[in-house]
Amino acid sequence: MFRRILFINSKQNDFLADSILIGLKLKYGNLIVEYPTNKHIYKVEDANHKSLHGIGFTLYNLLEIKYAIDFNQSMSFNDFDLFIFGDIYRQADTYKQLEKYLNRTNTILLDGEDTPALFPYYYAPWKKPYSIIFPKLYKKHIYFKRELIEKKALYYLYYKMLPSFLLKKLKLPDSILPISFSIPNEKIVREVLHKEKLFGKHIVDAEVASKVNGSTTKYAFQTEKSYYEDLQHAKYGITTKRGGWDCLRHYEIAANGAVICFKDLHLKPPHCAPHDLKDGFNCISYSNYEELIQKIDKISDEDYKLLQQSALDWVRKKSCEFVAEDMLERFNVFSKLG
Repeated sequence: MFRRILFINSKQNDFLADSILIGLKLKYGNLIVEYPTNKHIYKVEDANHKSLHGIGFTLYNLLEIKYAIDFNQSMSFNDFDLFIFGDIYRQADTYKQLEKYLNRTNTILLDGEDTPALFPYYYAPWKKPYSIIFPKLYKKHIYFKRELIEKKALYYLYYKMLPSFLLKKLKLPDSILPISFSIPNEKIVREVLHKEKLFGKHIVDAEVASKVNGSTTKYAFQTEKSYYEDLQHAKYGITTKRGGWDCLRHYEIAANGAVICFKDLHLKPPHCAPHDLKDGFNCISYSNYEELIQKIDKISDEDYKLLQQSALDWVRKKSCEFVAEDMLERFNVFSKLG
């Protein structure tokens, strides 16, 4: 176990970084020091949670501010035996500032970007020359990537210049590991409510939304409570690939006792989050409205209960606490491999 962990925050909210930080705070409390404090996850009056992506639902305005511990002048970077960069794409300057303290056995890099490119390979070197001279972080540290698509990541690593037949013969280093968003355990229902309707009001698939009266593809609720209540009274929640395959909405649907209907889930690359969703077991995969309705019509009441329970079992293993602990366990294993 680590004596003390420094979690390095960026200035903007990031679902991966924020969900991991919440899990660590809930699990390890004052062992976690922030640099600087992420006020969005705390109950702070001036945090303006509504301005955040997702209107601040689920991950924000969550923890009591008295549990926040900010790095201060009485501390030294030598006091920490683990450094976690929550958003490496926006933390290059901080990385360079702390580089002399960092090594493979004490540093975790989190990358929650929608692009499959690893940092700093997103930009071509002639556009951003630092991508050539900046340290190759995936070679130096354990790198947790949410939008992990192996061949596309390799494509970027070789600056888009390696022929596809050569890419097929390569594999990513073992230091690059998959990770996903997560949801606070307290946001997962303990009892499932009676289902009064087929779908929730917020339907992000425009085709399905056009077939369901009263639905909308835009944010439908101003409060988290009303959003959750709507899902709790719906049998199914619709979700799709957005900027990336992983989306907080997947977890919100299952956490509120509805079954995930995921458009084109079968196209998702295997190592890319979300993980462990299986069509017909804990979710429904569909390609169009007609196929979705045909699948739903074949589901008996008993089959639905099994689907629903499997969805809840799935999301309980995607709680912030569970995913953060799993991250640390995998880091310990891989960091010792050298």
